[in-house]
Amino acid sequence: MKTFLKRAGLLVMILALILYCQKQHGDASPLKDYHHHQLAPPPPWAQHGVLYELYFRAFTPEGTIRAAIPRLNELKDLGVDIIWLMPVYPIGEKGRKGSAGSPYAVKDFRQVNPEYGTAEDLSEFIRQAHSLGLKVILDIVPNHAALDNPLTQTHPDWFMRDEKGQFTREVADWSDVIDFNYDNPAMRQYMKETFLYWIREFDVDGFRCDVAGMVPLSFWKETIPALRNAKPELFLLAEWEDPELLLAGFNSDYDWTLYHLLKDIRTGKKRSGEAVALIAEKDSLYPRNALPMRFLENHDEQRSMAVFGPAAIEAYATFLFTIPGIPLIYAGQEIGETHRPSLFEKEPIRWENGDRRLREMYQGLIRMRKSHPVFTRGDFVPLQTAMMNGSVGAFLRTDTDEAVLVVSNLRPELARDVMVFIPKKWQESFQWEDATALNGGSLSFKMEKVYFQNIPGFTTWVFQIPINQHKEDQ
Repeated sequence: MKTFLKRAGLLVMILALILYCQKQHGDASPLKDYHHHQLAPPPPWAQHGVLYELYFRAFTPEGTIRAAIPRLNELKDLGVDIIWLMPVYPIGEKGRKGSAGSPYAVKDFRQVNPEYGTAEDLSEFIRQAHSLGLKVILDIVPNHAALDNPLTQTHPDWFMRDEKGQFTREVADWSDVIDFNYDNPAMRQYMKETFLYWIREFDVDGFRCDVAGMVPLSFWKETIPALRNAKPELFLLAEWEDPELLLAGFNSDYDWTLYHLLKDIRTGKKRSGEAVALIAEKDSLYPRNALPMRFLENHDEQRSMAVFGPAAIEAYATFLFTIPGIPLIYAGQEIGETHRPSLFEKEPIRWENGDRRLREMYQGLIRMRKSHPVFTRGDFVPLQTAMMNGSVGAFLRTDTDEAVLVVSNLRPELARDVMVFIPKKWQESFQWEDATALNGGSLSFKMEKVYFQNIPGFTTWVFQIPINQHKEDQ
């Protein structure tokens, strides 16, 4: 058995290394060790919160800010804490994609898109959200601007040019935008002042920064302190996957790697335990206090119901809401919407066709996450598993007051005779015989192992394990 565990541990390390060589927005090199760095803790409301991505154009039939305000109570009832507003700015007309244009082709960085409403409407939305205890972060696009942004006329030297002297962009397919030139100090100052404008004038609680890794790190290092001086409890999410951005001041980045691994598990290319191994490896290499954003969908990806399917969605969602990081729900995900709204057309979410039971499932997962602080502040402890057949991953979430065991079969096949090996430290610290199932299932503990006769396909079980206070006090 000891030989088995050593080999399994070595396999976990090799597997995680391979997975990190596939990470998004990187150079396909293994992730370096950043764990000796300790970040400033994120705001408590972000550390313990759930993100909700909202696209005004698609959120209501009207597609306006004013129409969205009455629905803030629904979001409060769902249990989310932070509303991420996709870009609210006027959209360029020159080179526009589709009939409505991409919200990431910004014509004016300090105005509100009249398609959505007025600046007063946005201020009211934020005031109403704050009155409900919700935070609001704004999607901002610091890397590029629309082709007809007036800055191209007033400050043409603020933009990148090709060898022919024409405005250009790094990503050829983004034909409706051109890139800013961050070698220009005045341009950098303008962008910094733009961030500060939205903090001072609209009281936003943070920003999701589009393609943050395409903007020089030096800009973030000089700008983020000024933003936090204006608003100390500011939450910053980088659309990228790179610890260097966290060291520059961001609280969170995207966990694209986990998302793509989960898709591979769903299609049978990978095993459930590989997701646990990846999370453990990232936890051991990322800076301390990092808060990776974890998701089953966002506006750049297909809908989770279409990717994972009705039979599997609860197992994957439960897994996501029990691991470290900040979970994301993209508007419509909570009712099983299968159509991803276009970025270039007006395509309202089909709320009338939604699955209320799925909404209740997400509501329950958020409630469970908030009822057990170990999910947002506890350690993540990967556990070795063995079974006759099937694919199961397992981990503990632990802190001084509570412990939770999560076992997850993310494949369709039944897993039989599943053993989860518990390290000695936690054998003695917890009262395994008094484990409480939080969402179904039962376990038996004997001879250093938790045993399950069967774990059905697409099942994630969560068990609360009482702390042995006598052992803890010793």
